[in-house]
Amino acid sequence: SSSSSSNSKNLSHVPCKFYKQGICQAGSSCPFSHNLDGTLAADKLPCKYFQKGNCKFGLKCALAHFLPD
Repeated sequence: SSSSSSNSKNLSHVPCKFYKQGICQAGSSCPFSHNLDGTLAADKLPCKYFQKGNCKFGLKCALAHFLPD
């Protein structure tokens, strides 16, 4: 199998909307990106619960987990 196959589009750069919501069922076989770092984190709202230290969603949280400077 070659990575330059033209019959199946490479969607690995497209964010998975279900993963962002924490409900993607495809896991590692999902054709969409599960990388929420970098540019994706910029369009997410900050999680106020994480900033207080009590977010119950952890990695499944749809909001950005970063601490303000």
